[in-house]
Amino acid sequence: MAGKTKFDSPLEASSNYHPCAPSPYDALRTQAVDTAVNMGYDYDSLAEIPIDWSSDQDPNNHVSNPIYAKYASTANMRLFESFSTVMGDKYADMLRGKAIGPVLKGYTYNLKRPAAYPDSMLVGNRLSDMRSDRYFTTTTIWSMRQQAVVAECAGWVVFVDFATGRPADLLKAGEPYCALYAQIKEKVEKANALHAEWEKSHPPKRPVSQL
Repeated sequence: MAGKTKFDSPLEASSNYHPCAPSPYDALRTQAVDTAVNMGYDYDSLAEIPIDWSSDQDPNNHVSNPIYAKYASTANMRLFESFSTVMGDKYADMLRGKAIGPVLKGYTYNLKRPAAYPDSMLVGNRLSDMRSDRYFTTTTIWSMRQQAVVAECAGWVVFVDFATGRPADLLKAGEPYCALYAQIKEKVEKANALHAEWEKSHPPKRPVSQL
């Protein structure tokens, strides 16, 4: 397990909250982002979330399990916001539950190691498959201090016609939905190529144990 970054003072350890002061998190952030992008995580979806000492932790001073869902939601929303580049005026309708929009249908969480304040979480989505009415994604959460994955969430999002409540085939829905399908498909292909290259150059050091 990677050791935590050492800080010279408690104030320096929470310097990720300061809007402009030089901080050890600058280098940690750059390293974490570079790693995420090289692993195939979508640059547009990346989000940095400082751990909130008062609301994110359990009585053991570790990030509480439900909080990881909140972190993942932030990256999911940023991915949705990247759709605006091809959605035009329909993007506002999508957010208001009109016409066609994405609905989270399922997630499986794998909590890998504890995280605690002070720290910042880097969260991002790696798209792995695109079908005409849904996409599959892995949302991963890194601890910047540990420079390691602390949680991983695998799931899928379905595009739903809000008028009928049923899945919508983007390729049959006309524009801008065909353009949205093409945009996500391109993201998937890029992510899979980068992830395959990362896996090839970073083979597992030992078999993953099963709990």
